Amino acid sequence: MATLGLKPRSTGAPLAPAPTSELLEELVAKAPDGPVDLEWLLSHLDKRSFGLLLLLLGLLVIIPGIATIALIALLFPAVEMMLGWSAPSFPRFLSKRQFDFKRFKQFTVRARPLLQAIESVSRPRWNARHDVTNRLVGLVVFLLALSAGWPLPLVNVIPGMAVVLIAIAYLQEDGLLLIVGMAAALICLLGLGWTLWASAGAVIGWIRH
Repeated sequence: MATLGLKPRSTGAPLAPAPTSELLEELVAKAPDGPVDLEWLLSHLDKRSFGLLLLLLGLLVIIPGIATIALIALLFPAVEMMLGWSAPSFPRFLSKRQFDFKRFKQFTVRARPLLQAIESVSRPRWNARHDVTNRLVGLVVFLLALSAGWPLPLVNVIPGMAVVLIAIAYLQEDGLLLIVGMAAALICLLGLGWTLWASAGAVIGWIRH
């Protein structure tokens, strides 16, 4: 039986990454009916835990009511990737924080066709050094998490989607898709920066008049 996150290409061939949608479906199937905490999630992730954790938290960032705790949680694996850690962890005050996984299950059902559509055009294209990629992904996700924390309407949705795209590229070992995800993240960050700059200018202008 293939382990979670790895799928054999053929007998005797190297193990290939399993489709991201299958990883997500398998993890969701293991979840209990009631609330779960981040410690439970970490205990059910495979050796590619950073990628799958970023995917889960990126999806949670999009869901209203869960976004705040997901944003805080997202900062930790991002920093740990930048520091070169081999696996994610959370401080106890956060790892024991429970959230309603039922809403997440319902959301993943709706999101699965989109994940499969991305997977249909994705394939392993991984040329960069893995440690360098980890640190770069961690940095970009950290900036996205900070940008999604601004108290503006729906400001969490676009950064959350960018994190999901980056996580899929990371899991699929698709360097080209990762570049696309990084470009989307850059546009997102520049857009938010321009919005804040314009808003600040408008407020200053209003005060002066």
